Formats: sequence, structure tokens, C-alpha cells
Amino acid sequence: MASQEIAREFPDGVFFVDRSFARKSMPKFLRVPANPSASPIASRDAVIDEEHGIWARIFLPTDQAQGKGEGDSSKLPVVLFFHGGGFVTLSADFCVFHVLCSSIAEKLGALVIGVNYRLAPENRLPAAYEDGFAALKWLADEQGGRRDPWLASHADLSKILVMGDSAGGNLAHHVTVRAAVEDLGEMRIMGQVLIQPFFGGIARFPSETKPQPPNSTLTTDLSDQLWELALPIGASRDHPYCHVVAPDLKAQLREIEALPKALVVAGSEDVLCDRVVEFAEVMRECGKDLELLVVENAGHAFYIVPESEKTAQLLEKISAFVHGLIPKINSKV
Repeated sequence: MASQEIAREFPDGVFFVDRSFARKSMPKFLRVPANPSASPIASRDAVIDEEHGIWARIFLPTDQAQGKGEGDSSKLPVVLFFHGGGFVTLSADFCVFHVLCSSIAEKLGALVIGVNYRLAPENRLPAAYEDGFAALKWLADEQGGRRDPWLASHADLSKILVMGDSAGGNLAHHVTVRAAVEDLGEMRIMGQVLIQPFFGGIARFPSETKPQPPNSTLTTDLSDQLWELALPIGASRDHPYCHVVAPDLKAQLREIEALPKALVVAGSEDVLCDRVVEFAEVMRECGKDLELLVVENAGHAFYIVPESEKTAQLLEKISAFVHGLIPKINSKV
């Protein structure tokens, strides 16, 4: 490994110029421990599937949980959140996602569940999709989420939102599409929020070919390498996991009547921008209810700066979107 030239280094992995990848342990200072006694947002971890190593971090707004919000707030909407990282890196306890999920929980007055799913290349797609759907089903499982004290006391499973950023946005889309054609019992997905979803394809779009700053969080080359590691061996970027709006998939999308309304977020300077806009346009062509927000002068993962104006804009838009779906939610709008 010492002789290999490093192309990009992440907290828990190294990408090499020769297209190989080596996983490493994330530094302890970048992993935030759960704190069940914290306020205004408490957090705790729960096991979803011990065999496959799937777990979740649950974020609970303490004021709403204690009935200090407006009206009866003992039961809260649930946000099922999938983190980004190209399906290859990062985790639910990474500091960026801990802060983001805490901010979402506080802004919406919702119980947020950040899912830690299996990563590629050790577990290539569709492993993450299977884990994401397993997490959704776990919520209502008598031997799963119903046994969790926070979920049992505070989760309103008739008001679920599926959300994710980057690869997590892709994952959220696939989970929601599957959920729309399966029996979820009492659970109801009210909406989905896809933040700069990680989509791709073989043909290049202008946002993928224009010059990119060397410090960009995501470049076209890195995107390609992530897909090489995440897709089934031998699959190209035109695989439906990646190119989710390929022509032969449109007919399937049109047939899914129960797909919930979506908020789709793009960044004007993100390498994925044109992909995200294309996705929104195709979904609308297929008759789906969708709002598109393009954040100007925003690169990929712009929301990792929690106090920035753009992050505040994103949270405000998410809050307004959710408030429109669930009028009585105690969100801070």
C-alpha cells in the first residue's frame, strides 16, 4: 500500500489512483457517541439486524417528547434518514451526520432515525437497499422498533418521511419505490426528501464535464470510482441502481401510483446537478408530485457546514415541505 499513489482520502477509507480502495478505521474524534440525556436533542443507538451489522441512531427532541410543544406532541413524525458516502464510506455516527440529523430533529420536531447500512465494496449493491428497507420494516416490528422505548412512546408510524443525502438520497429513492408497491400495514410514508441524490450514467452531462475545483467534495472521477466499487461486479453506470431514470424504467415509474411527494435538492455547482435536475424532470413526466430546490453557488455536501446560510436555507425548505405534508407538526418555521 505504501507505494500506491493516493487519489483521495476519506475519514474511513483511501482511494488510490489505480482505482483500488482500502478501508481504515475512522478516527475516534470524528465519531460522535450517542447521548440519551442530551437536550434539546437526545440520542441513542439501536440494533436493527445484528447478523448484518445494521443499526440506527435515534434522535429525540426532548421538548416535544415531554409535551412542551404546541398541542399533543407525545407522538412525533418519524424521519428515516440514510447517510451519504458514495455507498462506500462514512457511517451514521460520523460527526457531520450526527449534527445534521440533530438539526433536522430540532427543526422539524420529529424523531429522526439515522440508519447505518452495509458498505461496498465488501457488500455491493443491492445490500444497502436491502438494509434500508429492513430498517423501514423494523419500525413496526413487534420484536424490533416496537420494543424500543423511544419509538414505542413517541413514534407516529402513520407519519413517516424517508430522507437521505448523496448516496443516501439514492438509497431513499429506491426504498420509497419499493415501499410504494408493498404492504406496510399501519405505516404510511408521507413524503421523501432527496438531498443531492447520487445518480449517474455513462453519457456525460455538462455539470460532470465542466472544470471542477481540486477541493470539490465530489468530482466526476471520484463519482466513477465510487460506482465501480458499489455496483455489482461487471455492471456499468447505466445500471438501474445508478441510472434510475433510464428510458426503460420510465414505464415502471408511471405504474407506481402510491409514490409519495418528493422534495429534491440540487446544488448549482455540484457535479451531480444536471443528474438531479434530470431526475426531477423525468419524475414529473411520469406524473409524480415533486418540488425541486436548486441551491445557487452550492457544491456537493454544502450542508456539512452547520451554521452556513445555505444550510439554514435547506433546513427552512425541508421544514416548509414537511409542514405542507403534515400541517400540525411542531416544526420551527
